Amino acid sequence: MNRKLNLRDSGTELTRSWRGALPAGGRDALRQLLILLGCYALYDVARVLVRGREAVAMANAQAIINAEKALHIYVEPTVQTMASHVHVLVEFMDWFYSSVHLPATILILVWIYLYRHESFAFLRNVFLTMNLLAITLFAMLPVAPPRLVPTSGVVDTLYLYSTTSYRSGVLSFVTNQYAAFPSLHIGYALFLSLAIYLLTSNRLARVLALVYPLVVLSAIIITGNHYVLDAVAGAAVLGVSFAANWGITPQAVPEAIAVSTRHANDRRGA
Repeated sequence: MNRKLNLRDSGTELTRSWRGALPAGGRDALRQLLILLGCYALYDVARVLVRGREAVAMANAQAIINAEKALHIYVEPTVQTMASHVHVLVEFMDWFYSSVHLPATILILVWIYLYRHESFAFLRNVFLTMNLLAITLFAMLPVAPPRLVPTSGVVDTLYLYSTTSYRSGVLSFVTNQYAAFPSLHIGYALFLSLAIYLLTSNRLARVLALVYPLVVLSAIIITGNHYVLDAVAGAAVLGVSFAANWGITPQAVPEAIAVSTRHANDRRGA
């Protein structure tokens, strides 16, 4: 009997300790989770809406290719060809593209919620606004990625070299094949970079935050999943989302934490 009571008491204490670790309690954490799951549900709706519009997506993709050629920035085939000479690089980019995007986003969102909670609401709203704008564009303007356009000069490296493919299996049912424009890979990467830069003074973290979007940009081009203009649009969607939320709640914008210059100041004063 005492043993059962001890186990029950231990479970109660563990539950209390877990809830105590959450900055706003378990109910708020569950509410935030449901909000983000709702965001994914909207993405899934957009995926359903583009079914049967493959021809439109291909035509829009060709329009982007033509625009990039006119601007002399259609570098996707060249970049992919250069990378193909280093097979291990292509394999790394395949893995990075398919495996890092969502886990990194979830990890940083959880970190913000737990350790920078005062800034979470603002950054969550920026994140949700960015997704809402992107999902609207996905539904209204489906665009096939270069890997699916026969005349693009770009191949699907995930299909050719990786065990992960967006053309078959589970991923083909949970991802939108015609959501190239804008690139949420770039939007998310810049969002994470901005959040880390604003919320930490750690030099290494800030350097990694600056490097991460560049690696993501390389990955989306080398794997044939996005155009350069997709990346530009992804950055623009984040910029608009940040500016809109700043305009609505300027008092909630996190202030950048300056990297300590105490030693430099001491040297100047010496």
